[in-house]
Amino acid sequence: MIERPSGRLILLDPQDRIFLFKVHQPAVYDPKHRHEEPIWMMVGGMVDPGEDYAEAAVREAREETGLIVASKPHWVWKRLRHMIWRGNDRLHIERFFLARTVSTEIDTSGLDEKEKSWTLGHRWWTADEIIASRERFEPYDLGVRLKALLQNGPPAEPIDLS
Repeated sequence: MIERPSGRLILLDPQDRIFLFKVHQPAVYDPKHRHEEPIWMMVGGMVDPGEDYAEAAVREAREETGLIVASKPHWVWKRLRHMIWRGNDRLHIERFFLARTVSTEIDTSGLDEKEKSWTLGHRWWTADEIIASRERFEPYDLGVRLKALLQNGPPAEPIDLS
């Protein structure tokens, strides 16, 4: 199985809202939790050669949103999971970093053609809005996890979401 290391940002604005993209790409899925509906997910992506996970997450945020991270990313969650990626088995090795930005103005002109094809929208969400929503989020319990993170601060060691 091919490994796919990815860095993701729990990117918060000054009001503690998280930035999420709404995406729909049926050819990319978790075989244990297959779904057909669109999903809201964090900014981030694959770690390029020579990068560490945090650098990849910050770079992806800049490319996908135009946002500059205003704080040093703090590694808070990790996850290993088997995914089907356009017909191929992948082991996703994900690290999630908490970071902040001072701007909320989004520029998606840096999305590549594939990203544009599956991106349906984006917005800033509060933890309570996520918890109250009937839409699908990644991870599925994002609202509860985000609320705990905001209340308790970053954990001493990354929490395993696997």
